[in-house]
Amino acid sequence: MRPAVAIEELTRLKAEAEAADLFREPSGLESWRPRVRAIFVRAFDEDHHVVESFVKVKFTPGVMWGGMERSYFENARQGGVKTVLGLIDAAIYELGLVGGDEPVDEHAYDPELWAHVKTEVEDGEWGKVASQTAIFVENHIRTWAGNPQDRNGNNLVGKQLYLEVFGDASDYRLGRQASEREGWRYLGMGFAQALSNVDRHRIQKREDAKRYALGVLGLGSLLLTQLRYEHGEILQKAAE
Repeated sequence: MRPAVAIEELTRLKAEAEAADLFREPSGLESWRPRVRAIFVRAFDEDHHVVESFVKVKFTPGVMWGGMERSYFENARQGGVKTVLGLIDAAIYELGLVGGDEPVDEHAYDPELWAHVKTEVEDGEWGKVASQTAIFVENHIRTWAGNPQDRNGNNLVGKQLYLEVFGDASDYRLGRQASEREGWRYLGMGFAQALSNVDRHRIQKREDAKRYALGVLGLGSLLLTQLRYEHGEILQKAAE
């Protein structure tokens, strides 16, 4: 989850606690607590100090005995809520310190591809952004080209798909001159071999995951954009 989204959600949950007066009214507490925890976990991880502190918060007296006055329970609940609100403030502060959280410009990418990966981008699921981009682009190109098949009647995949769709004899070849057509063909085949074959089958864990994912997204978008630019009319007919 992007820090900006987490901050917005935590701010809303804090306001909700104050508006519902969870210090005095326990009815909404059981719904509020798991929602706060969900945002903490998605913004950080299970081992983060904010999450660990939240798990330890108590909303009932540590020791109970028969005939306890109601005030003991109210004080424990109020103390728990105050502690969680403090953790929310700490989380918002920490998330605000995270750099590089500029929103991704959705207009820079193919609109259908963006719609497919938007949720993963907003949640910062960069491994899924790369894998879903690879899957979407290959499936879209295959569908546009009428599901080309090999001599055994099997759908073409990966390198062979791009070799066929961007081949010189294909209605979907890209580029006007032979050198351009070869370049686009190799670009598609490289996308399949260097990226798609990896990201479709496993989620990569890497320190530069965001930069890598946006690079894959950009390359996939470039292929779709060029196809729309050169063959918009026949793609429209294929969609119909």
